[in-house]
Amino acid sequence: MTRSAWHIQKAVLFALYLRELKTRFGAHRFGALWLVLEPMAHVMVMVTLFSFIRDRVVPGVDFAVFLLVGLVPFFMFKSIAIRIMEGVEGNRALFSYRHITPMDVFITRALLEVLLYALVYALLLVAMGLSGLDVRIAHPMDALLAFAQMALFGFALGVVFSILVSYLPAAKIVIRIMFIPLYLMSGIIFPIARLPHDLLPWLLWNPLLHATELSRAAMFAAYPLVPGIDIGYVPLWILCALFAGLWFYRYRRFVLVANP
Repeated sequence: MTRSAWHIQKAVLFALYLRELKTRFGAHRFGALWLVLEPMAHVMVMVTLFSFIRDRVVPGVDFAVFLLVGLVPFFMFKSIAIRIMEGVEGNRALFSYRHITPMDVFITRALLEVLLYALVYALLLVAMGLSGLDVRIAHPMDALLAFAQMALFGFALGVVFSILVSYLPAAKIVIRIMFIPLYLMSGIIFPIARLPHDLLPWLLWNPLLHATELSRAAMFAAYPLVPGIDIGYVPLWILCALFAGLWFYRYRRFVLVANP
């Protein structure tokens, strides 16, 4: 890529980023507020419902912080995947300009979600810290890596989903519903150490469960990882999903733009 082409590409990505930011919140007066309230509401409801087990989650770990560390990365992962899946349909008119491709839209949508949820995560941790909860991060670099892996996984699956719905538009409904069981099976509410051991071999196939548990191990120094949690399992899924998504994108990108 030449220097002039690189400058054009940066300008395109920046313009798309501003457009996505306006689209994300411009039509919804309380959109930015809801981005913060959604995980906060989940934490408050779950703390209320499960307050009777708080002392049985993990000794020395505040239940609200435990929930937050699982909720925000999962919400980010889900939001990135769904917004990339819907990126072509929402920006089809822009593809008449030869400098704009579906991948540009995918990248800008993913970056916007990462920045927004990172800000939400930081704000909620600060709020919990001010309320007296222990929000010290035991292993900051590991926590950052776990957050980045969730973002990359959401991006990779979003590209795969965008190709899939170009073939089967009705798959969009199934994909959205799929996140409900994923939420329940990814260790968001309970640590997997508290679940029946007979279920663990099946649950450990879920890469989001590994990502959630590794996020909490990075956050809490005393958090126990059950045998079977593998630090290399999530990157393997990311690489496979990226390979599949980019391979299909290479052969499907013109059809993506041309679809009515």
